[in-house]
Amino acid sequence: MAEIGRPISRRKAQTSPTSFSSPIVIRDGRDTHFELMLLFIPRSQGEEVSVKLRYWKTKKAGMRVGFPAEFTLNHSEVVHLYEALQQGLKVAEQGDDGEFLVLRVDRESLLSQNQNSFSVHQAFAELVQDRAVLQMLIDSPDGLSILRGMQASARIMELQAAVVELEQNLQSEVCDEDVYQDWCEANSWAFGNVYVMRDDVRELGPGDIVDILMECTVNGLRDVFELKRANHNPLLWDKSHRSWYWSSEASKAIGQCHRYLDVLHESSTRTLLRDHPEIVAYHPRATIVMGRSESWGNEELWGLHGLNARLHGIQIITYDQLLRQAKQVLALTEQEIPNSNEG
Repeated sequence: MAEIGRPISRRKAQTSPTSFSSPIVIRDGRDTHFELMLLFIPRSQGEEVSVKLRYWKTKKAGMRVGFPAEFTLNHSEVVHLYEALQQGLKVAEQGDDGEFLVLRVDRESLLSQNQNSFSVHQAFAELVQDRAVLQMLIDSPDGLSILRGMQASARIMELQAAVVELEQNLQSEVCDEDVYQDWCEANSWAFGNVYVMRDDVRELGPGDIVDILMECTVNGLRDVFELKRANHNPLLWDKSHRSWYWSSEASKAIGQCHRYLDVLHESSTRTLLRDHPEIVAYHPRATIVMGRSESWGNEELWGLHGLNARLHGIQIITYDQLLRQAKQVLALTEQEIPNSNEG
């Protein structure tokens, strides 16, 4: 049942744009009186609230003694007091002494067991920006466990969001290369843990610009990733010869990557990429992502595998296969964290 608050009367001041409330009595005892008045102050970014607090002693007959003591809290102080009171009431519910972290998950409520994990993680991320809070967590064994758990959970949420985004783009039949370019640059982990991270460098030479250049985990050498349209079928069926063959778009992409690999190999091993000696390649490989395979059967999948097997240093995968790889990385990450699917 909702609690009904006290009625508040609000009036405009005569000499300023500020509005004020009627006095709100907090204590009206036999010996003391305590009340407050809300001040509503218009600002360009919205209305602020200040509070004027008034206190005086009374006689038994209800007469005031002397002048009242009063002071005013500005808007930020009011907010701070409001949050402190909420946190204090929440700590009081625990019924025990100790150190507590109370997380705000929205403007109306404090952290509870029923809050969704995204709100909790978001609130926690804002909280640990306070260096004092962060240091307290680092110095505590339990705090370190909390930090590690939150970090792992946040990573899982990041992977989950990325998988959903890619799947939705494919289901919506988005074909724009730039959409998948942005996704792959932000989520290069989808190509597997064999790659550390992508390079910001993309230009191998005049006119030779790759979509993605990534470092291999085991040796630090670079490989090339080229993204093509999701509606370009990579392979076709030759009825007369009963065989699969590369489509025109796939053949062009293979030729394009062949040139990139030559340029990258020669540039990095002989003269190094200009201004980027950290980028090294030796017999680099290329992965081309194009087309869809959601509706394929074994014949098409085996056909693609067979054609890839005859290539040297170049392979073609579909966006659906990239999605499956991303889901597999997500599944393996979730397995590493106990109870990651329960919260």
